[in-house]
Amino acid sequence: MPSLRVRLVNAALGQDFVLEIEMSNVWSNQVCTLADAYKERAALQYVVSGLFPLPSLSIVYGAPGTLKSLLLADMAICVASGNAWLPPASSSDGCEAFNVLQTSTLWIDLDNGKRRTDERIEALGKAYDLSTDIPFYYISMPSPWLNISKSTSTDNLVGLIKDLNTKLIVIDNLGVIRGKTDENSAEMTDIMSTLRNLTEKLETAIVLIHHQRKSSGVAARAGDALRGHSSIEAAIDLALLVERDEGSALVNLRSTKTRGADIPLFGAQFVYSHKPGTTELATACFYGWTVEDLISDAAVEREIIEVVAQHQSINKGSLINVVKKALPKVSVIRIRAVIDRLHIQHQLDMLTGADNAKCYSIPNNSITAIINALV
Repeated sequence: MPSLRVRLVNAALGQDFVLEIEMSNVWSNQVCTLADAYKERAALQYVVSGLFPLPSLSIVYGAPGTLKSLLLADMAICVASGNAWLPPASSSDGCEAFNVLQTSTLWIDLDNGKRRTDERIEALGKAYDLSTDIPFYYISMPSPWLNISKSTSTDNLVGLIKDLNTKLIVIDNLGVIRGKTDENSAEMTDIMSTLRNLTEKLETAIVLIHHQRKSSGVAARAGDALRGHSSIEAAIDLALLVERDEGSALVNLRSTKTRGADIPLFGAQFVYSHKPGTTELATACFYGWTVEDLISDAAVEREIIEVVAQHQSINKGSLINVVKKALPKVSVIRIRAVIDRLHIQHQLDMLTGADNAKCYSIPNNSITAIINALV
């Protein structure tokens, strides 16, 4: 470690001293090595299985009227109460509920107002027949306002999270907590970095509700629908786009960005009742429903395995053609890439046939597992 030598002279006594000060970079004791990476770590915990790990920063977004706020409030209520989120609408439905880590949750409403928030939380709680002592907390239109661009406001949020010992925080919505920061400017990097830092220091999952960019009518990457500067998407672990046909009780959720394993398309069905003689919600909750996935890599994998399993051997060109016919929105290039990956992962065997054609089959030791997975 570098050091600084300083000579001190006492003229009256005719003495001098040498003081050696060790210089250290403030980050030096934070540097890790491969040995640190190899150390055993505790299993990753999710507040909602497969979606929101601890810690994480995520966004759920969509157009107005897609029920995204109600859907996330339903999720937060389930986490606080320990109920699995989005149980199948019926026993015959093929979808599975999301298991949760029961923990204290905090809902921060900066969009709907206290009257409507009270109504929604009551309706959700009564749909699950919950007692009032579950660790679900909410604050609506707080004063002073939550402004992540101000350190004092951020400190208020940190203090509240610590007081409630909460591990899931949902903020509705990102657009109103950025202060005077232009949503479409690089200054959003500071806002997102502050939120990311909070999740790491507090070991929490923060989920931001946000809005979808208005369509330009030009086909684009799915993630481009997330409104605002690119630094918003860059900072998050997961972005879920909520889509709903007008007037429908069904919504689809698909990942447009994930840092972990791919998340298959999934759906939710809104079920509610009104208080007699009013339009006020009496009960409200969401059930899971199966959405046919025809675009994700998981769908491509499934189709490839099913086609190959039906043949003792099939050449690559024929395999691509069959899969493309079943999944018309998926490009040939992506189908080819998934076939190559399945071969590298030893989920497909490959032999060279006539005219150097590549032919694929299911490995003998994988047939039983694959059949069970497809059933």
